[in-house]
Amino acid sequence: MMLMGCGSRHLDTSEAKARFGGFPIVVTDAQGVEVTIAARPQRIVSASPAVTEILFGLGASRRVVAVTNQCNYPSEADRLPRIGGFWTPSAERALGARPDLVIGSRGNPPDFIAALRRSGVPVVTVDPNTLDDIFGTIRQVAQMIGDSLSGEDLVGVMNARLQAISQRIGDVPERERPTAFLVLQVAPVWTAGAGTFQHDAIRAAGGRNIAGDLDGFKAYSTESLLANDPDFLLLSTMDGDPERMKREMLASSAFRQLSAVKNRRLVVLEADPLMRAGPRIVDAVEAMAQAFYPSRFSTPVGAGRR
Repeated sequence: MMLMGCGSRHLDTSEAKARFGGFPIVVTDAQGVEVTIAARPQRIVSASPAVTEILFGLGASRRVVAVTNQCNYPSEADRLPRIGGFWTPSAERALGARPDLVIGSRGNPPDFIAALRRSGVPVVTVDPNTLDDIFGTIRQVAQMIGDSLSGEDLVGVMNARLQAISQRIGDVPERERPTAFLVLQVAPVWTAGAGTFQHDAIRAAGGRNIAGDLDGFKAYSTESLLANDPDFLLLSTMDGDPERMKREMLASSAFRQLSAVKNRRLVVLEADPLMRAGPRIVDAVEAMAQAFYPSRFSTPVGAGRR
């Protein structure tokens, strides 16, 4: 994806203010803390892989000075200095990068966030749960870094891709849409219900999540899975080997009773786009839509996209 650079033409005063923001600004983060950002940040530390992907998607890569061990996308992010793992970041390393803004997640360790707040560095946490939340977070991050128009650009590109999917499947009645179940863990089975952006992604891809009557991430009994017998199993794993989960499902006498297994409708999804609340969630939606409706997506929706 390539967004227009702001240096290609002269900006009038009102557009420049929208593009670069008016500072100081005050934002309320995911923990309800009001944070003042005095000036346009030039040295940003990301304590979340999803935030890193958002920052790069907004064109702010040159201002990102440190990231977590899990920040591996895009490839340029993989070469930046590290502050430790997402669950075990070092406040000392983060502060050693001399940031004027740290953007983390509500899932970061409380003592890490507290230490950064005590230092006086502006620290903002985000916690997007739904697809709409992801759009809101992108806009908020864009505001914080002083580039609101890039936020609108990125959200616009994502929405256009989602709309392209919707146009191909919009005439499919709800009752005829395939049922699906997202497997996040096999033993015991865990899945994503309503109120998660994974559930929203399944819906955007034209599927019906059989776990949609649950809220959030929950365990799901094998008995319930067999009873509901989804048309598709969506498989993702966080250990770097997505095929492992497929092998486990195929090896289980219980899971082999499922129609999705019998019909080989096991869709292996790349974990990071599906599990990170960032721009690549649309990649996951496209992958699912192509699996659900192969005849309607003989030409991938992303064909020709840069």
